[in-house]
Parts: sequence; structure tokens; C-alpha cells
Amino acid sequence: MSDTIKKKIWFKNKSVDLNRIVEEYNAGEDILYDQQMIPDDVWCSRGYARLLERHNLISKKELADLETGLDEILKLWENGKFILKIEDEDCHTKIEEYLIERFGDTGKKIHTGRSRNDQVLVMMRFFLKNKSHEIRIHLMNLAQDFLDFAKKYENVPMPGYTHMQKAMPTSVGTWAASFVEELLDDARLLSVITDEIVDQNPLGSGAGYGSPFDFDRDWLSKELGFSRTQTNPIYCQNSRGKIEGLVLEACCNIMLTLNKFASDLLFFTTQEFQFFEMDDSISTGSSIMPQKKNLDVAELMRGRTATVMACRHEMAMNISNKILGYHRDGQEIKRPLFLGLRYTEMSLDAARAIIGNIAPNADVMMKSCLAAPGLFAAHKAFELVKKGMTFRDAYREVGSTISEINISEKEIHEMLKLSTHQGGTGNLGLEKLQKQIDEMQK
Repeated sequence: MSDTIKKKIWFKNKSVDLNRIVEEYNAGEDILYDQQMIPDDVWCSRGYARLLERHNLISKKELADLETGLDEILKLWENGKFILKIEDEDCHTKIEEYLIERFGDTGKKIHTGRSRNDQVLVMMRFFLKNKSHEIRIHLMNLAQDFLDFAKKYENVPMPGYTHMQKAMPTSVGTWAASFVEELLDDARLLSVITDEIVDQNPLGSGAGYGSPFDFDRDWLSKELGFSRTQTNPIYCQNSRGKIEGLVLEACCNIMLTLNKFASDLLFFTTQEFQFFEMDDSISTGSSIMPQKKNLDVAELMRGRTATVMACRHEMAMNISNKILGYHRDGQEIKRPLFLGLRYTEMSLDAARAIIGNIAPNADVMMKSCLAAPGLFAAHKAFELVKKGMTFRDAYREVGSTISEINISEKEIHEMLKLSTHQGGTGNLGLEKLQKQIDEMQK
């Protein structure tokens, strides 16, 4: 079945019978994501209009009219009245059509030398710059929460595990501070990807092969707020999906950090361990078992890590095996990109809710330490080394008499304080981490 629909800007004739099924299939969910990026396209179109005026392709009056129209679009969008429909195809077309309807021939000039190809690229690039900044704020807030937790429970003894077996004594402060440092590295990775790769302007590359205008693209980059210009027009197109994928790569690393946190808590809040107590506000119950207190939020965090990683792989698969230039199926990267970004932001906020509503059961952890004399075997061997014995001989001597090891609560606290190397339980460097957070938040 085919319906006669509204005239597209790319129609060569006055009307075309376009199959409605095909039109809906082509649009897919793309307009849902474009709806969110309308402010980004408006900003980039404003900068491009200024470029046209700078090169005398439109007059100052025409520029003023176009900027007025773009302001109107932005206000309509903010009030929920600039809504994309299937027949609009995308936000780029709807914005141009609005300007044409509002200002006639002046509106027809804004696309001079520009393709929807580089328009899509620059809108997404500008959106990612801002979104990466937002995610970084979430990251730093969570890092501060973990640091506050580490400061509060710095000296609470806790069993450390390798191979899921008790290995050596550690502390709650060490455990919490590990996530601070990991989150800071996640923030650094996101910043490097954003500052060095995302923050470059592809606008002016046209459909991937430039245009016959002597545009000052560096001026345009500065006008739009980009740090540099992406030069080669073919690479501008070929970078679609690669650069977005790098942002998702950073999200995958963030989610892996949160996954480790979630996995630890799910393990240590079991009835067998009870190392941490969780507030009722972050737990759920059972429809049949009255005693259940489930940390569903951590289970979902663990599962959504897999989803974000799958989004990253989906994007890589989408851009594989394509020759140079634009391909319509490139629009399919928006769904995994937006899903990955959304889950990452949500998970960071959820992690803040968790860390703010748990507390260590210090007595339970201490009993767990005292019940496992082997936990202190390495430390006992080191004591013999300090008295002159070789480590391997000390290892064998302690290893053959582990059941004879006796340790007290006082000795455990003293033992933890003796580890004064950088990062040791007696020297966590929390002040250093605080300085890093403060510096990165500037």
C-alpha cells in the first residue's frame, strides 16, 4: 500500500508516491533520538549560518532572520511543541522546513554547501561533548562519595580474598578507596577520549567530499566551541561510529567498575557473610517470602554492564565491512549509543544511592578475621623475614604451623597500621585522592 505524503526537501517533483511501510521502516526509532538532540542541531546550524554570512553567501539581515527562527525552534522544543513525526524524516529536515516556511528564500539558503551527512556528524559530536561532561560530573560525585565512605570506615578490619578464599587482612577503607582510584581513572579515560577525539568539528566536509566554497572551517570550529577541525572530508564520514564507539568504550570501563562494586556487595551482604548492612530504602522484598531483603539494584547494575558492553559491540559491528562514504544504516548506531549512555548515567546515580545507604558490620568482619588464622600467615612469615630468615624458609615454617597462629583484635589493628607503604592499610593516601578529585573537578 502506498500513500501520497508531504513533499520532501529532496523531492525533484511536486509529489511522489512513497510507500508508507518503507517510510516508517527507514525512519525506525531514529526520530526519537533526534528529538533529544534538537538543541544541538540548532546550535550547529546557528554557527553554520554565521559562516555563510562571513563568506557573503547571506546578508546580515538574512542571518538575523535565521537566528530568530532558530531561537523560535529552540523555544518551541523547550515547551514540548517542536515534535518530530515519521514524515519529518529527521530533526535536520524539520528545522530547515521550519525556516523555509518562516522566511521563504532566506530559509532555503541555510543548507548552502552543507549536507545532512556532516550535519548529522556535527550534531552528534556536539551532543557527545556535552553528554561526556555530564557523565564526568556523575563520576566525580560518586568518587567523592566513595572517598567519604573510605574516610569514615578507614580502619575497620576486613578479610581480603583471592580465588574467593580468605587471603590477607585488609580494611573497609582500602576496599572503598580502591573504587575512588578506579573511578578517577575512568574519568581520565573519558576526558582523553572527549578532549582528544570527540572535540573536533566535522562540519564543512559536506557529503564526505568537501564543497566548492572557500569556507574558513577553523573559524567555524571556534565559533561552535570545538577545539579543532577534523580535516579530511572522507575521514569525517568514516569516523562515524568509531568516535561514538570510543565514548561507549569509556562507558564500558565505568560499568566494569560499578559491576565490581555490585558483585562485591551481593557477595558480602549474603546471610553467610553479613559484612555490610543495607538500608531498607535500597532493598526490595519477595512476593512470597517475608524474610527476603534483596539488593536488586546491584543485580541490575551487574546485568546492565553486559548491556552497555553489548551496545559497544553492536556499534562496532554496524560500521564494519563498509566502503568509504555515508551509509543509511549508520543511523542504527544511535539506539545502542543512547542506551549505553543512559544506562551508564543511571548506574552511576544508583551506585551513589547504594554507597550512601550501606554500613559495614565491623563486629562480623572482625569475627571473620579471627576465625581464619591463615589470613595472617603471610604477615607472620614477614615477621620472621625481618628477624633474618629467608622468605622461602619463613614461608615453609609458617605454612606448616598455620593452625597454631593466634591473633587478637588489638594485634589485627596494629598489623594493619604497620603497612605504611603507599596504598597500604596504614597509609591509604586518602588526602592525595581528595586532592586529585578537587583538581579534576576544577
